[in-house]
Amino acid sequence: MRELADEVRSIIGELAANTVPAGKEEHALALARELRALLDGPRRPRWYDGLMDGTGIQTAIDDPVSPFLAHGAFRGTENPVAPPLVLTDEVRDDGTRVKVGHVTLNLAYEGPPHGVHGGFVAGLFDDILGAAQGYVRDPGVTGRLTVRYRHITPVEEELRFEAWIESDDGKRIVAKSTCHADGGELLTAEAEALFIRVDFEEIQARMAARRDA
Repeated sequence: MRELADEVRSIIGELAANTVPAGKEEHALALARELRALLDGPRRPRWYDGLMDGTGIQTAIDDPVSPFLAHGAFRGTENPVAPPLVLTDEVRDDGTRVKVGHVTLNLAYEGPPHGVHGGFVAGLFDDILGAAQGYVRDPGVTGRLTVRYRHITPVEEELRFEAWIESDDGKRIVAKSTCHADGGELLTAEAEALFIRVDFEEIQARMAARRDA
């Protein structure tokens, strides 16, 4: 599934950047339709389905091969719309633990000329800030996300994100993050997120009931 997602991800990038050579349009369309027909299988289990059978949400989120990371919109190794963002852990000189993300966005994510669409920048911030919650007990859901755009974030160039926990006060978690380009020399954006701890099992039950209705 990961290899298939990688190929589809590459196709998305090629479609965004290039034209189909003259005379090959119908062939390309036929191949795309054939692939879509091959993928018409049963619905895949979602990473959160375990909430309903008692296995819980905490067991797999930080596991590199977990369904959560496989399905994610920004880190999902099996999700062709994910760039994907690759995360590692670092520790600063002052002891602060930091999530570090590396990603290169192709033209499918372009907004302003030569720049990443601001919505994708915000989404990447939301993802890595959420990942930084691995440094505290019990994660929350995003209550507020504030992004300050300092410069155009370039496409087709490696970006470095950093995220860390600023404070953890009971039900509220505050995390901050930065995005740099040009080998870390150019600050393109920074963000702050407020996360609220909630009952994930209750949310899953409510959303499942709403879907069934």
